[in-house]
Amino acid sequence: MTDSRLSKSLGIIVARRQSKRLPDKVLREINGHPMIGYVCAAAAHASCLDTVVISTEDQEIASTAKSYGVSAPFLRPVELAQDFAADFDIVHHALKTVEELSGHHFDEIVLMQATTPFLQPETIDACVMKLRAGSSGTVFSARVATERPQWMFVRTQDDHVTPLLSAALSADDQHTQNLAEAYLPTGGVYACQREALLSSRSIYASPLDIIEVPAEQSVDIDTELDLIYARMVADAFKFSVINQNE
Repeated sequence: MTDSRLSKSLGIIVARRQSKRLPDKVLREINGHPMIGYVCAAAAHASCLDTVVISTEDQEIASTAKSYGVSAPFLRPVELAQDFAADFDIVHHALKTVEELSGHHFDEIVLMQATTPFLQPETIDACVMKLRAGSSGTVFSARVATERPQWMFVRTQDDHVTPLLSAALSADDQHTQNLAEAYLPTGGVYACQREALLSSRSIYASPLDIIEVPAEQSVDIDTELDLIYARMVADAFKFSVINQNE
């Protein structure tokens, strides 16, 4: 990482202890390493990030993140670690706290979540480089959606179902090749321009752009089944924690 006195990009890895569907989620192991170790190591190797911190309310998670190369200068307030805490509020708190502690100003804020363990350093760099090169407010990692919104239904108040989109499902819409490509955020990385982030109060600060990543790098873990799948993907694609000494 570059000297923090020249900091321009702040990487914020978010992780919390209170996961109801998968207890202690970010500390669960994949191929001998805690889930959070993968993203911490990747962020520490991203050449465009001047400073990387962990935002968590839990001391064990903070200590684990430090062991994989990430700074832990503060603990997140408990009220920002609840189920429905807004991403913007979490990121804003981390930004303000790091700037107050360090005395540095950051123009680019890069949010990363610990539950997307196969995020690669080159994806982080690509998002930041695309942010710098264009006029986007946010550039985020995304994968091609295999389930198209045109095929989805929601339940109605009278207990029937109706297409999720307002238009009726046509015969042509049932063929993938007739539909425009749809993209789903992986949750791995969101690179935001500071002013766009603060003025919109959203990590999706328009205009938006994406860096497309392959499905195997897009595994997002919320449940025990997701974790089982992630371990299989790690084995199949030989994913491991990036060596800090490389």
